Amino acid sequence: MRWMVLSIATFPLGAAPPARMYTVENYDVSIQPDLAKQRLNGEVRIRFHSLTDTDISALELDAGGLVIESVLEGQAPQPFERNHGLLFVVLTKPLRPDEPRTIAVRYQAGPAPGLKFFPDQIYTSVTSDWMPCNDGPAERATLHLTIAAPPDTKAAGSGQLTGARTSEGRTITEWQIDSPTAPHWFGFALGSFTENTSEAEGVKLRVLGAGPQIFEPTTAAIDYLAERTGKRYPGQIYTQVFTHGEVSRAMAGLALLPESYAQGLGKPDNLRVLTSKLAHQWYGVGISTKGGPDLWLSEGIPAFLADAFLGQRLGKETYQREIQQARQIYNQLRAEGKDRPLSDAGPATRQEADDQIPEYKGASFLYLVSVLVGDSAFWNGLRLYTSEQWGRAAASEDLQHAFDAVNTGNGGTSRTGGASKRKKNLKKNTPKPLDNLFDLWVYGIPNTSSTKSR
Repeated sequence: MRWMVLSIATFPLGAAPPARMYTVENYDVSIQPDLAKQRLNGEVRIRFHSLTDTDISALELDAGGLVIESVLEGQAPQPFERNHGLLFVVLTKPLRPDEPRTIAVRYQAGPAPGLKFFPDQIYTSVTSDWMPCNDGPAERATLHLTIAAPPDTKAAGSGQLTGARTSEGRTITEWQIDSPTAPHWFGFALGSFTENTSEAEGVKLRVLGAGPQIFEPTTAAIDYLAERTGKRYPGQIYTQVFTHGEVSRAMAGLALLPESYAQGLGKPDNLRVLTSKLAHQWYGVGISTKGGPDLWLSEGIPAFLADAFLGQRLGKETYQREIQQARQIYNQLRAEGKDRPLSDAGPATRQEADDQIPEYKGASFLYLVSVLVGDSAFWNGLRLYTSEQWGRAAASEDLQHAFDAVNTGNGGTSRTGGASKRKKNLKKNTPKPLDNLFDLWVYGIPNTSSTKSR
């Protein structure tokens, strides 16, 4: 079957991998973790359809270090092969255009960078390390997750809790995401956690591994984010899990934080992380991104909102200190030759784009926008962007369009053509200062205007 891998996966050195010609509609995942054996047994049913007018004879999935036991379509085995972090499945019946199909993959997972085991805990941070998926930057799908937790443990999964029962000594919980969401935001945690619950504005707050002191700052952050964005928290439950190790990760309806943070929320850095993970429920889950060039929107906006929340809670000096720290980190990245435009087509996967540039350059850029347009126009622009893109996949041009609209009092200039359109229009139109800022920081288009952003 070696020919199949070569025909699908080979591409020029340094070039981005070719786009996958299919998309996943839904993942139906069942997992049974074994803490003692540091092993997870899983099965995922993947419903997908074609994105091309020609037949597709094979699928490529992200599968980390998973051990694949079988791939079936109905009762028919499908040939498969593993190649590094990818799973290649040969479809015995080629996939035709506009034809929904489903395969079932049985697998095992062990300790991995994105799947951490401890004697009393297990949690995830990279989706393909615990389930096969199509983790492309533009991918969005719904999720049904069933977790069979060992006795005396508590579980939290992405999405809303839709059912709980006991079977054969295990606690079975079911979690559901009904709105198409990037697989990056799928995950779970379970362990021998203490549990505390509360409620804020109709949202059930659930804390695993820490005490009730978490509720006050979380409630304050939820209120702040709702006011600044114009949108309530997008769900009925929000779970924060305080774990062993140093993981800091947001997922749909869920956040993982180091257990040391539970007693240190008086520290601005810890409170910033708690708030930025919460803000991903708006920017990342509530509003996803159209592709790799736009991933910074789901990192930079939450980071800036966390800085702004600290400013409201701890004072203007704290806000300025956080912004300065973000700028210092960004300047260090520049000095190391790691700078790139925020809307950069280079990264082909979420993992490649998930470095420090989207967060720290993104927060620094948004601070400059707020200074340029003023606080009132900035927050009105963010609310307009949030309202227009809610439940959709957004691009960098959509954010610029919203700021243009409130800054000029009209709809502004559409950015649907992206950076290429901006380049073509530079000589035809006199760019506004906001255009210059987006050109240089977001699209990487140099300008000779007297308005400088660096």
